[in-house]
Formats: sequence, structure tokens, C-alpha cells
Amino acid sequence: MQSLDLRPKKEPLIKVGLILPEDKTEHLMVKLSDPSLYEIRTNERNYPSIQSRKNLHLSLINNKIRINDLKIQLNNITISNISKDNNGSITINNLIAGRGFHWEKKISRSFWGSIDIKCIDSRLVVINEILLEKYLACVSTSEMSAKCPSEFLKTQTIIARSWLLANHEKKHSSLGIDVCNDDCCQRYQGNDNISEHSIHSANSTRGVVIIHENKICDTRYSKSCGGITEDYENVWQGSLVPYLSSINDINNDQVPFCSSKIVDEKKLKNYIGNVDETEKYFRWEKRVNESEIIELLENKQNEKIDHIVELKPLKIGKSKRIINLQISYLLKEKNKKSIIIDSEYQIRKILSKSFLFSSAIKIDKVKNEFIFKGRGWGHGVGLCQIGALGMAFSNYDSSEILAHYYKKSKIYRLYK
Repeated sequence: MQSLDLRPKKEPLIKVGLILPEDKTEHLMVKLSDPSLYEIRTNERNYPSIQSRKNLHLSLINNKIRINDLKIQLNNITISNISKDNNGSITINNLIAGRGFHWEKKISRSFWGSIDIKCIDSRLVVINEILLEKYLACVSTSEMSAKCPSEFLKTQTIIARSWLLANHEKKHSSLGIDVCNDDCCQRYQGNDNISEHSIHSANSTRGVVIIHENKICDTRYSKSCGGITEDYENVWQGSLVPYLSSINDINNDQVPFCSSKIVDEKKLKNYIGNVDETEKYFRWEKRVNESEIIELLENKQNEKIDHIVELKPLKIGKSKRIINLQISYLLKEKNKKSIIIDSEYQIRKILSKSFLFSSAIKIDKVKNEFIFKGRGWGHGVGLCQIGALGMAFSNYDSSEILAHYYKKSKIYRLYK
């Protein structure tokens, strides 16, 4: 992380990956809200007269990008917004949401700014160039709903800005982008879900981040901590991060902010993101047949397994998330073996094809079925989104919510 004097003094332009090589996209449909606001730019020349072409069909042919009807076939194409106020939207069909997770689906979304289309690893890659504050107005209503209280949306915007500018993980630097559009980084599903209410909430926090010891905080967050947040070092196996230490996410009456007593789960669907599951988040139960885990384990170990002997937690975090899990199993040859899974993420992945919501689980087995009684949704580090929603419902403002989840941090405005 960089110290504050190295941070932007004005609003930066950022690059967001909308379609990545792993999406294996070869064809793309793009719709322009107003063709007069855009022109096609390439390394060779500009094509200002898209004119009446609202719909563009892009194809990848022999590692070249072709826009049908225009006879353009190049390595790199930019559909650039040339309006003074950056008005207009570009709609892209068949974007992947929930990339790699069990809720993965295809959606169509509209975006401000310009888009670059490249060929990388013989696949189409689409990058949205957009001003940071416009991006953030979309993130808050992609992660959760525009119906959330203003103080929650302010909080979500500040932590999304802080996380991006801290630039701690640099997950996609090889692609030349700052972030991708999905849960791997932060959800960014365009401007379809925003409202005047959410735009105002974002504008009122313009340039605001939270800092610790003169550095922008790496503001991790997840959907639901389950009542207790987790220590950073238990999930990412790094050194201790003071502002990402475990806390009891409870009010003065010892009631968890993310519990159904404060956030009614029957009404929660009105406030979560529109690609989120409608399952229970605070407490849940999932049953998984032993054969499913055997299949996942066989793929990982390249062995033929007869049955699972035991799932034994070796280390449990403060949030009750299992940090290390020993899986003992019997091979077809009747030899007993075991493997230790030492990643919260990998534990969730190995125990269910549909990816366990959290590793904060109690494990039971009835005949050939494992029963996981769990709490929370996600890694549980940093801010709990449903808990923060509960705090906003309980009349806490954004500064109080931030101070609750990120201890020893303070608010700082980078630019106006």
C-alpha cells in the first residue's frame, strides 16, 4: 500500500475488465444509446460516423476483432464516448456475473464511459474506461440494492473507493486493468440499477477514503459475517492487519446486526444485489452427499476414493470459520490417507460443488450425507454488508459504521 502523498489529488480514470480471457468470449453484441455520442478509434484511424448503427456485432476471427458491416478487422478497437458530459451508455449482452461461483449467470448491462476491445490469449477482452466516481455509484448498487438506506450506501461507496485505491491485491495487473467487474474484485454491473438516491449518496462522499497510519485501508468486506467478523491473517495467511481484526458484530443488547432480529430475512431480498441468492444468510443448513465430496476430492488428488472417514477441523477462527480442515479418506485399495486444506476459500470449494456459503460450519453426518449447519456468507473479514445494513436501519451514520468495522481507522478526503 502507498502513503497518502502518492494518492490522486483529483478523480482518476480507471480501467475495469468486463469480459476476461477465461470467459472464452468470441462474439459480442454491443448497443449504443445514442450513436452520435461515440466514435470507433483504432491504432490506424478513427471512424466518427457510426451514425445510425446502434447495434454492433463484434467477432474474433483469426485473432483479429471484426465489427460486422464496417469491415474493420484489427487487434484493438475503442468505442469512445466523445460527449462533453460523458452522457450515453453502452449496453453489452451476455456478461458473466458470479464468475466461478455457483450463482454464475449471464446478464446484460449498460455502462458509462468508453470501452476497449482487445484480443488476449485468442479471446475477446472488454475493458470499460470510466471515471472513478461514476464507477463507484454503480458498485454500491451492484453489491447491494439502491433501496438501501443512504448511510449504508455512503459506507459501501467509501469502502469500495478505499479498497480500489489501496490497490493491495493487484489481481489483474497482467491484463492492464485496475479491477474486474465481479466478486473476484468488486461487483460492477453498470448503471442499470442506480437511482437519484444512490447517486446522491455516492456524490456526498466524493474522494473520501479511510486510512490507518497514513495509508489507505485495504477495506475487505463480505455479505454476512454471521455475528462475528474474522481476523485477516486467518483468511489470507498474511501478517496481522490492525483494522481487520475480529470484532463481535453486535449492538448494546448483544444482538448481531446481521441477524434476522434486526434485518428481516423475508425482506432482505429488497436490499441485496440483484444477482444474489435469496437463501438465508445469518444461519443456514446445507446437506451434501458423500459422493459429491468424493468426486471433488478425487479431482484434486487424482486418486480413486472409496469413502470419507472424517472431516476434522484443525483450526477454527474467532468467527467460528474453519481455517484448517483435515479430510481423512479410504482409497479403493483400502489404504487410509488424509489431506489438510488450509484455506477458508478452498474449504468451501472442496465441500460442495455449489460452493459453501461460509466455512463457519458445524459438521454432522447421517448415513451417506454430510450436514453442514453454517453461519454467515463469505470470508467474514472487515465490513459485514448485512450487518452494516442493520446498523443503518438502527440509525447509525456512515462514520459510526466505518469505525465499528475498521478499528483504529479514520476518514480522509483525497479530492473534492
